[in-house]
Amino acid sequence: MFRGIVVLCLIVVWGTTSFAQLDQTWRYYYPEFKDDAGDNLYFRLENNNFVKNNEYFSDYTEGYTMMGYTVQPSMVYYAGSRLRLKAGVHIIQYSGMDEFTEVLPTFSIHTKLTDKLELIMGGLQGDVHHKLIEPIFNPENQYTRPIENGFQFLYNSNKLWLDAWVDWEQFIFLGDTKPEKFTAGISTEFDLTKESSDFKISIPGQMVATHLGGQISNYSERMQSLANLVTGLKVNYKIGDGFIRDIGVSTYLASYHDLTGHSGWDFTSGNAIYPVAELNYKYGTLMAGYWKAHNFLAPKGSSIFQSTSDYKNGYYTEYRNLVTSKLSFSKTFMKQIKFSTVVELYYDSPAKQLDYSYGFNLVFTPNFLITNIKFD
Repeated sequence: MFRGIVVLCLIVVWGTTSFAQLDQTWRYYYPEFKDDAGDNLYFRLENNNFVKNNEYFSDYTEGYTMMGYTVQPSMVYYAGSRLRLKAGVHIIQYSGMDEFTEVLPTFSIHTKLTDKLELIMGGLQGDVHHKLIEPIFNPENQYTRPIENGFQFLYNSNKLWLDAWVDWEQFIFLGDTKPEKFTAGISTEFDLTKESSDFKISIPGQMVATHLGGQISNYSERMQSLANLVTGLKVNYKIGDGFIRDIGVSTYLASYHDLTGHSGWDFTSGNAIYPVAELNYKYGTLMAGYWKAHNFLAPKGSSIFQSTSDYKNGYYTEYRNLVTSKLSFSKTFMKQIKFSTVVELYYDSPAKQLDYSYGFNLVFTPNFLITNIKFD
């Protein structure tokens, strides 16, 4: 296990994020830290009702539909102005199933070490909040695996935003026949321009590394460590507060690395380039991009961007050329009631194959103040 962490940490130092996908952080479950809520005890309810239909017909992944809801009731206590405890249960129910699909206990402790640096242990501020591009981190994880557990450091200043975390996915005991599994990541963005400027230039950097193994496990397969790295350049111009808010262009350079040579494929590295243009308007975002990849794998990424198939055994294409386009619309009816819909297009130009998806969400996230209790 220690060797795996060391290898992943060596990769982390490369990163110096942004996201070439739609901003979906508003419908995530993790609440923002309230600086003025010291000693308050809340009951919080987090409900996400969703429909996501993927009409995929390519050789890389099959189409499927997800429909259902998640509910996460929890108690939230602010022990002073720098520490928060949150405990509850997360329930997932897919439509058409007679019983709850999954029931998960949740607990997190969130502390502000300084005004700019925060530490979270337990349930993380994860998933879409990591601001990773879709080819290396699938946004549908918010439906299939919405809770990340481990530890996380967050840093936010005028120039630098940073998110570094470890998500411990599978714990093992001595002699277990299952592997130890975890994901480590870092996501940063460094602003090169003045805070007051409408014209922004920034450098994103991202890393996601997965490890499967464990020294005390009797798991029969060999240890596997895979990593994806991303860097690039972002340029954004703020137009104003009218219907059109801002426009931007970004270029991302991504790479794949098999650190142990045990992925099962003949290649151990790959790369990709992903130029993206975005227009943000009052109710959402219009995005277009072009994904050009060579021998690219990302175990946490969206399957439609990969060089291999997730359902055809042994299927592989050395080069990928994919045109992407997305349009989102979101509306906040009240502070804690939000609606969103998204349409996504993926065109594989060599195969002349058009895949598409669409979905919508209705989110309800109220807080109820119970009482004020001093922490001794």
